Formats: sequence, structure tokens, C-alpha cells
Amino acid sequence: MIYNIIKDVKIDFSSSIVGFEHLKYFKVEQIDASSPFWMLQSEEDAGIGFVVVSPFEVYPDYEFKLSDEIIEVLRIEQPEQVAVYTIVTMKSKFTHSTINLVAPIVINISTGMARQFILNHSNYPVNAPLFPLQSEGE
Repeated sequence: MIYNIIKDVKIDFSSSIVGFEHLKYFKVEQIDASSPFWMLQSEEDAGIGFVVVSPFEVYPDYEFKLSDEIIEVLRIEQPEQVAVYTIVTMKSKFTHSTINLVAPIVINISTGMARQFILNHSNYPVNAPLFPLQSEGE
């Protein structure tokens, strides 16, 4: 399980989280053992954290290609080193919450190096429904 590997790792975003460039270090905290959601908590500002989820949990067909630059910066050598998350935008009615598929978070679980990056020319929405099947039925 990825959490057991990165739970004690200081994640180094090098100021790449959009809108929170002043923060560099985060840690991943498990919200609940049976939940697909995680907390990405700032180590520099206890008041800042993001609920994240693997986009593949919600959209199994989600895919993108990492640029050579990201692979080099994160020192990725094997696909098994990579964990991908998206930030959840919480809504007052949780079932209306969304995830940002345009700006995934990529973490090298071996080194703790991470980046949020923008998928240029993406057909994915910034505010994709967190519960797409429920959204279709409403």
C-alpha cells in the first residue's frame, strides 16, 4: 500500500501547488483506512491542507503522459515509483464536490519529490464531478 511507504516522508513540492507557491513541504495523512481520500497537509502551515484522491479511483480511463522534464525533476526511474493524486474541491453538498483533472499531483514515492503540473491542451475539466455517475443521474 502506497500510504505505508510515504506516510513518514516529507513531500517536497518545491513551491509547485498552484495558489500555494509559498509552501514547499507537505505530508500525506490517511483520513480513514477504508476511504480513497487522503489529506495532503502542509508542514509549514498547519492551517493548510488539501483533500486528495487518486483520479483513477474516480475516472479509471484517466491518462496523461509525464513530460521528460517532470520525469527528470522527480527522478522517476520506474512507473512503480509514481503516485498520482488530484485535489478535491469540497462543496456544501459533498456529492457535488469536484476534482481537478487538469492539474494532477505527481509524487515519486521513493524520493518524496513531487510536483503539481498543468496538462496543457487537455480535454479534461478543471472541475470534474467527484461522483460522475451520480452527476449523470441528477
